[in-house]
Amino acid sequence: MDRVSIGILGDLDVRVGGKQVPIPRGRLHLLLAALALRAGQFVSTEELIDHVWGEEVPPGARTTLRAYIKRLRARLREPGAGGEDGAARLIEARPGGYLLAVEEAGTDLHGFRALWARATSGEGNELAALDEALALWRGKPLAGLQPLPWVVETASGLTEEWLRAVERRADLLIERGGKAAFDAVAVELRVLLAEYPFRESLWRRHILALHLGGRSAEALLRYDEVRRLLADQLGVEPSASLRSLYHRILTAADDGGEPDIAEPGVPSPPSQPPRGRQPGETGDDGAAAPRPELVGRRRCLAALDALLDSRHRPGIIVVDGPAGVGKTALARYWAASAAGKFPGGPVRVNLRGFHSRPPLGVREALARLLQGAGVGEAELPRGLSGRSAMFTELTAARPMLVLLDNAHDAEQVRHLLPASGSLAVVTSQRQLRGLVAREGASRLTLGRLDPDEGVQLVTALGGPAVTGARRGEIEELVELCAGLPLALRIAVEQLARVPSLTPAGLAVELRDERSRLALLETGDDDSASIRGTLGRAHQLLGPGEATLLGKLAQHAEAEFGLDDAAALLAVGQGKAHTLLNGLVSLNLVEQLSLRRYRLPCLQRAVAGELLPKPRALNAVR
Repeated sequence: MDRVSIGILGDLDVRVGGKQVPIPRGRLHLLLAALALRAGQFVSTEELIDHVWGEEVPPGARTTLRAYIKRLRARLREPGAGGEDGAARLIEARPGGYLLAVEEAGTDLHGFRALWARATSGEGNELAALDEALALWRGKPLAGLQPLPWVVETASGLTEEWLRAVERRADLLIERGGKAAFDAVAVELRVLLAEYPFRESLWRRHILALHLGGRSAEALLRYDEVRRLLADQLGVEPSASLRSLYHRILTAADDGGEPDIAEPGVPSPPSQPPRGRQPGETGDDGAAAPRPELVGRRRCLAALDALLDSRHRPGIIVVDGPAGVGKTALARYWAASAAGKFPGGPVRVNLRGFHSRPPLGVREALARLLQGAGVGEAELPRGLSGRSAMFTELTAARPMLVLLDNAHDAEQVRHLLPASGSLAVVTSQRQLRGLVAREGASRLTLGRLDPDEGVQLVTALGGPAVTGARRGEIEELVELCAGLPLALRIAVEQLARVPSLTPAGLAVELRDERSRLALLETGDDDSASIRGTLGRAHQLLGPGEATLLGKLAQHAEAEFGLDDAAALLAVGQGKAHTLLNGLVSLNLVEQLSLRRYRLPCLQRAVAGELLPKPRALNAVR
């Protein structure tokens, strides 16, 4: 069939053999956009239903979706579209979903990303590749689509990719030099700042271009403008790099020269590190602790290594997962090996997001990070803004690996993020979706140990207590502990402490759900209790979420569907989806697909014991 191209970097634009094919707005736009975003990849029917209808899924959605697919194929059978067989090959039906089969350059998004990769590869003409990539944009991405949450979130992420390309192009023009280039950058970015007034990276380049173009007075006025904007609207000061640029321009103006800036807006490192403790001298809440022993997480460690070594290394990595799964252990183990790639070394703070004590305040967290970076207590600024500015300046001058452990939510983390060039590794029981959507964080979700990993952990920890045990006996112990490292560690402690207790004997006791939680606690430490650790997040649930979790614990199968949850509450699927979304975001329930879920056995036991019985909560429906 004729070559098909689909444009989503602007209004939806479909062309077959160069001829535009109109697609009716509404659901068909949403369906085609969902397929085009994953061109060449399988997209499940459940995901397409979610993308086409959002939370208001009608009865018979699968049948209606098939009809929409048929209508799209009919559109692509218009003159020049390749006939019925060609259209069927373009939107292929696969078991459980569909695949949009287009050539590699069949979508403008793929073309843009390929050109961006070429531009940043260090081969060829980077500026020419960026110009070609940016020329593919015809307007706002996914323009004209119904603003469902996934559309808004995806468009925001695509816009961030576009802005990064725009900023890199501005850097290249500034590096090329010449008044014409400086003026072009200043004008182009001034237009963008009207739409993105709080993007300080645009302000930095705009102000620098003005100064280098001989308009230093105007550059200083524009700095004053952004300073007042940030103070009035957000109550914050400009970033350390923007303030550094301002002072350099002032110095250059006094000297009659240009600022000594090798890279836009990046402050020069101090000649000596700050006085006080050196990195590594603080305790648990300061620099990362010595590398501990870790068993059973080889694949997760490899995934973190791959993120660190990738060409487009993220500035933030979120490690999320249920309580007791070993997020802190994994992050600290990996940070110890990766810290050598950061001149400023590692620093760590426990944010106490899910803890018996209240979450750590931002001001105190910054103090601990600064002290971990070598700042003496007497040198700490008293105010929040001063500490934030010092932390930004330090991490800009000497990139660090910053471990923000046990975060409460995304807002707590945002105040503690280091400057560009550093890496923040954030652990949390929450999925911190906002950091992924807004700040471009990469996520690693830590799941329970599989049978092989669990056996490896029990064998490594148990020593003589598990000598002679058959593999099947240890595997059953792993299963009854839901593959949670904390539960397995508590079980191994009992095997080592209780005379004559074997893995098989402990498994017999754990099979009784009535006594399982009592067995999985040491009795003298709330942090070594499955009941206490898994139940801590329940206080964050709303009434509807608590009701649903309680009913799932009492009545649902281990694996259940969206319709099952809706039936338990006698509510619509949209409401049930919202409540399940809250439980999934706290890693209390596992999401298997768009409409299938699992309640792990230990979460079920804790919810059934700690939450009020469902019949007492009927009024919450």
